[in-house]
Amino acid sequence: MSAPKLLLSVLTVSMFSLTLSACGSDGDKVKEEYDRIEDQVKDEYDRVEDKVKEKYKEVEDKLSDDEKSMAEILESVFLPEESLDNFLDKITPEGGRGGLYVGHFIEIDDGDNDDIDIGAVYFDISKDGAGSVDGSVSYQQQACQENNTLGINSAIKVDNYIAGKITGSLDTLAFLDIKYVNDLGVETPNLLTTFAGSFEEKEAGSPWRGSFEYQDGLGGKKLTSSEKNCNVTYTISDRSNFKTYPLDYSLGKMTLDVIGNGSQKTVTWQNPANTKYLLVSQIDVNKAESGANGYVQNVILSNLETQFAPVIPAMSTNYVIVVQAFDANNTLIGYEAVVQDLPESL
Repeated sequence: MSAPKLLLSVLTVSMFSLTLSACGSDGDKVKEEYDRIEDQVKDEYDRVEDKVKEKYKEVEDKLSDDEKSMAEILESVFLPEESLDNFLDKITPEGGRGGLYVGHFIEIDDGDNDDIDIGAVYFDISKDGAGSVDGSVSYQQQACQENNTLGINSAIKVDNYIAGKITGSLDTLAFLDIKYVNDLGVETPNLLTTFAGSFEEKEAGSPWRGSFEYQDGLGGKKLTSSEKNCNVTYTISDRSNFKTYPLDYSLGKMTLDVIGNGSQKTVTWQNPANTKYLLVSQIDVNKAESGANGYVQNVILSNLETQFAPVIPAMSTNYVIVVQAFDANNTLIGYEAVVQDLPESL
């Protein structure tokens, strides 16, 4: 994969909004360690922000002299949304195509050969040459598992490149043996990292692809479902590569369909030859396009299943259901999406 022009040193930190109540020497050591990491986070955060500013300077050159004064409001990606919109209205549309892009990420070298390394990701990307990017990253593997997602925020698209922050929580902290976290009594890890990607127009399907990393020792750590009677355990990796596609992309002749009536709807498909895993995602389109978490459920199937039971709400809702097939090497060999109201509009 060619490296994107906007190279962001990928940042992962745990930020906790809480009050320290520990006392005595142990409490002081905990606070010192927390302060040290917080300072380290701020330094790296500032460095990433400077990289984003440099990219905006390139966009600024496309404006007229009168418009350049408005570009000053976007020297930082962390300005209010209203200011962002004012600036984006001045940009001529160009660059990588926008819209809802749905796909997957593959964890790299997590140290667990028996682990499933596939996860779900989508982006809602501005159609303008420079604009905002929303989306979600999900580690949910079974329907019974809590739908914990990392949200994409303060993210931008400039020409053929996207970059931004990913924040959220994953399961509980039981898998993390970090003294200062345990002493502070934090139950859920609030993670912050950055991602970078590019639009690959010449590649089949014209995907947006890139990567994100965790650099605070999460690699090789076990994650488990926080739901009772839900046996899901997997290992998280330091690094993941992602690839997302427009909803009209098709690979592997899966003949995806939604059959049945009312609340008895079933999603069916055909598996390409050499299918090992299937990632089935159901996404609320309206939520995804409004910046909210659009994931309803994700399921990883490994027994060559050819059907899936979607969530059917009481009121008609527009969903996209995406089925992705992978071989034993986690290579994508099948992709198809269907957009449909469930249940059907009257």
